[in-house]
Amino acid sequence: MNAKVVPGSDAIRLEVFSHRLLSVTEEMGAHLIRAAFSPNIKERQDCSVALFDAKGRMLAQAAHIPIHLGSLLGGVDAVLENYPAGSMRPGDAFICNDAYLAGGTHLPDIAVISPVFFAGEVKFFVACLGHHADVGGSVPGSISPTAGSIFEEGIRIPATQLVRAGAFDEGVLRLVAQNTREPEDRILDIRVQVATNEVGVARMVELITQTGAEALDGSVEALLAYTERRMRNRIRALRDGRYSATVYMDNDGLAGDPLPIVATAIVRDDSLVLDFAGTGAQSRGAFNVMPSGVL
Repeated sequence: MNAKVVPGSDAIRLEVFSHRLLSVTEEMGAHLIRAAFSPNIKERQDCSVALFDAKGRMLAQAAHIPIHLGSLLGGVDAVLENYPAGSMRPGDAFICNDAYLAGGTHLPDIAVISPVFFAGEVKFFVACLGHHADVGGSVPGSISPTAGSIFEEGIRIPATQLVRAGAFDEGVLRLVAQNTREPEDRILDIRVQVATNEVGVARMVELITQTGAEALDGSVEALLAYTERRMRNRIRALRDGRYSATVYMDNDGLAGDPLPIVATAIVRDDSLVLDFAGTGAQSRGAFNVMPSGVL
């Protein structure tokens, strides 16, 4: 077989490449769960990991919590918006959780995002997220359905640099931890998240070294194109039309009438549009969903 053929240019190579990426995220997830101190992450496994390319496009995810994947995508976008790739250095890591400023789901979900460098250039990002048992706010556990604003829910962390060239910014770490009810656990689990990303960085550097940067770039594009084709083929197999359903939340957290959640799926050839028109307006309580929650 010609060694210069770009991996991903045929079905077998593409399948092998896809599973290689998945193996990186699965190993990261196993490391995060095994090393975590909080029962939320270690026992409940309320966590997720994912791999992105340098443009912030998701390439692989471990089989964890689906809604976290929108949060991780939003977190990577926020990091790239606030810290251009050209300003990053090997060993850097960034932290965030804010729903408005960093695409987060809710404040207990803290994400850590790290760039993967090869030959002096950012090639990928690895990211992990864990639901922390407490991040401050008006009630222990930082989840109150009666909260009337995000400021009652805990510390807000926009995309912020946590590690510089392998050295923790201890001030940032203390600032986050001391705004929670269990600062020691927060420090330990955040350090575990950074270590988890270091595992992912090492595995991706190994993959780039073995495959070659140019060949890997081709594989990424081939994988994304293949994923789009599969999705469009599945949609094309559906019957064209509009399909709608409505469910109700009991209340908005502060009592009152049930809140409708309406979704209309519009299928036309190989395109699918989800329209949420008719869903209840923003609620008074803490039962609102950010755009990252419906990605």
